[in-house]
Amino acid sequence: MALYELGLVLTPDLEDEAREAFIGELKQLLATQGATIVKEDVWGKRTLAYPIRHKREGYYLFWQFEAPGTAVAPLEYKLRLSDEVLRYLTLNLDRELRRARKLSAARAAQQAAKAAEQGTEAVPAPAAGEVGASPTEEA
Repeated sequence: MALYELGLVLTPDLEDEAREAFIGELKQLLATQGATIVKEDVWGKRTLAYPIRHKREGYYLFWQFEAPGTAVAPLEYKLRLSDEVLRYLTLNLDRELRRARKLSAARAAQQAAKAAEQGTEAVPAPAAGEVGASPTEEA
């Protein structure tokens, strides 16, 4: 099963009971799809960076969950149709981590190549007969 992260912004107009009921529905939907929530991070009510549907605040919630790939589509369908949801984003963290590792490996290789290139320019090749003498010893 892959690891996913869901970022969810709910409308701030919901009463606590209605919000908890909606969150419970989402958890139930994930459970029926065979998903398990690994980490839950509730930020609560925060100011939005820009108004969404004439709302200046939103209720932020983040989940990390392990689920088969088939669990994401029904979840996103429910989120897309719900009036309680202002915004949501689902990320496949396995894919994102793989992409981040590939990017960091490419950057490391690029930096190594650049350092090797600068190293050959910074340290001139020793002339014949000067083998073993470093540039600092000559000064």
